[in-house]
Amino acid sequence: MKVLLITALVAGIFAALASNQYIHTTNLQASNKSNKKNLTTYYVFVFLCVATLAVVAGLRYYVGTDFGGYYRGYPKWEMSFGERWRTWNEPGLSTIAKLLYPISQDGAAFILVIACLTVSLFVFTIAKNTDTFFFSTVLYICLSWVGCFNGVRQFLAAAILFAGHRLIFDRKFLKFCIVVFIAASFHITALIMLPMYFLITKVLDLKKIVLILVAGIAMIYSYDFLFEILGVLKDSETGGADTIYAQNSIHSLRILIAFAPIALYFFLLFQEKGFTGTENFYVGFIFVQAATILGTSNSAYLNRVHIYFTPFVCIGLSLLVQKFPKNQQFILKAIILVLYLIVWVYIDIKDINWMWVFNRDGAYINSYA
Repeated sequence: MKVLLITALVAGIFAALASNQYIHTTNLQASNKSNKKNLTTYYVFVFLCVATLAVVAGLRYYVGTDFGGYYRGYPKWEMSFGERWRTWNEPGLSTIAKLLYPISQDGAAFILVIACLTVSLFVFTIAKNTDTFFFSTVLYICLSWVGCFNGVRQFLAAAILFAGHRLIFDRKFLKFCIVVFIAASFHITALIMLPMYFLITKVLDLKKIVLILVAGIAMIYSYDFLFEILGVLKDSETGGADTIYAQNSIHSLRILIAFAPIALYFFLLFQEKGFTGTENFYVGFIFVQAATILGTSNSAYLNRVHIYFTPFVCIGLSLLVQKFPKNQQFILKAIILVLYLIVWVYIDIKDINWMWVFNRDGAYINSYA
């Protein structure tokens, strides 16, 4: 846990420096009445933040339940490249393995490259789409960063979709389909984002909110159907461990923290605050994230679907806070971050026993068992 806390602190410092630089550059642009922002220094600090999070995630050793499958199975991913493309069996990761294998046969290199791609796509997208980089990045650390230690392919697919999410906002359907296609090559569940193109728009009204929440509640009573589609509970498809995992409930705090931004939204709505198209867009994803977490709360396996929607909370919650008066925003952000950090430590990292890959005993093993 200590390593993760120190990493979060260092990344947070770089994120704070990036935010300071963004504010300085914005003020300078306003005083000079220029249309151009020189964000070079801003992105230098963003890069240092990304590097901190990516390198630590990439140099872990048997941290995360999925680690062994990718670390030991690296040669399998490389050798199955042709077959996976012929059968369209999520060939994305095999493509990365095929490109990387001539350079290094060490499974640790495979893990590092995946971590760097995943974190970079998430954090650089945040940097590009918000002017509160520190706040949004700390939320990302609390909500998504450690998750990529476990759902490796699914988080990479989510990162790709998040990086291309403005295509939904700009209503560029064909280009968005290409992004979904690329993401689905890493994890087929990425296809869930296709309906989001039609559901999430610049308009958010009561009918749409009710539809989203009702759909989430309906999921609670549709597990048999969802499991049948996924093949999770079929003995021929998975082992007993997977069945147990599929039926595990998630921590109730995850549901509470998912609905907290919604409470903030309705508070602002009752204050008769108006919302822009951009704000409605990201808040729409907040509702979808909360609904899916509630709807899949009795299955840890199904609950992974929220991975695709959670990154939008990092931006959407920031936009909601900015609706408050300037003199209230700092204290509100502080309270939110403290609460999220407490939940992060309590649920996600308190039981993690950290190991570095360069401290592994003996020679590295790349034989898939």
